[in-house]
Amino acid sequence: MPASPSTANYRIGKGIVSFKATGAGSYADLGNCPVFTYTPAITKKDHFSSRQGIKTKDLTRITELGATIKMTLDEITGENLALFALSDLDSDTAGDIVLKGLSKTTFTGSIKVVGTNDVGQLVDFIADVSFVPAGDFSFITDGDDYSLIQVEADVLVDVNGNYGVWTIRENS
Repeated sequence: MPASPSTANYRIGKGIVSFKATGAGSYADLGNCPVFTYTPAITKKDHFSSRQGIKTKDLTRITELGATIKMTLDEITGENLALFALSDLDSDTAGDIVLKGLSKTTFTGSIKVVGTNDVGQLVDFIADVSFVPAGDFSFITDGDDYSLIQVEADVLVDVNGNYGVWTIRENS
């Protein structure tokens, strides 16, 4: 990989996002995902010395770690809506998919991104997650807008103490 500074390190991110529910055998492709973001959540505790006339910060400790993933899915499938609605998939007598909103209080598994971009390094990611309801689902859209599913998940610490694992690969 090129050392900095190098324009070869600029990246236009693309990738394939898939999810494997806890207990499932394999990952399922979530379809087109135009937005996938990872946001660390760090809580710090500062200590201030009171030995002088003005308090001065002399120590900062991290007291909590966490992270959140937010993604936008634009393929409206039962599986994708189930992530948003925290629901199991069911079917009715006609064979239609039926989701019962907010009926699944725990929805955990592993999420994976495989980088597929043409520009820049390929960045893969894998993490244990727990889905939480977030955002809105528009049953009716304005004009010719596509429906989108906004999904949020808390990143869970894995058995090795990681909040996700990134792999950077050379793009050939």
